[in-house]
Amino acid sequence: MSKLIYSRNGSETTKSIDNASPMIKAIWNQAHFFGANIVRVRAEKNRFGNDTGRTFNSFHHGRVSVYKQKDKVHENNALYFARKIPLTKVNKGMQILEVASSLDVQNTLDTIDAIQYYSETSFLGRLWNRIRYGTPMSITS
Repeated sequence: MSKLIYSRNGSETTKSIDNASPMIKAIWNQAHFFGANIVRVRAEKNRFGNDTGRTFNSFHHGRVSVYKQKDKVHENNALYFARKIPLTKVNKGMQILEVASSLDVQNTLDTIDAIQYYSETSFLGRLWNRIRYGTPMSITS
């Protein structure tokens, strides 16, 4: 399977998001609204769960992985994209979108939506929504 990699301005190894199809831009915009920095949509491998690293919190569901930078990152762990400016200073927002050529756009949008809901809604908020509306408590239920 081939993959396409998009970045904000494009480079030798990535395409500019400005030249992407409207469907790819919709994924980029939704991830940007969520505050994600990197989104990866795999062709075959499924991952589930979330991880906390020194720089990013990562959320995985099925073939979609979303990496969101922590609010506070120690200087030694700062991440840079192309420019020598730490990500937390100017390079905020979406930076990289990697998608498989066999991308299911609607499924990807739904997954990013679910990841945002479960990562930003408190346990008590999810419990209330479960009681009131029948919304699942976790992304995997």
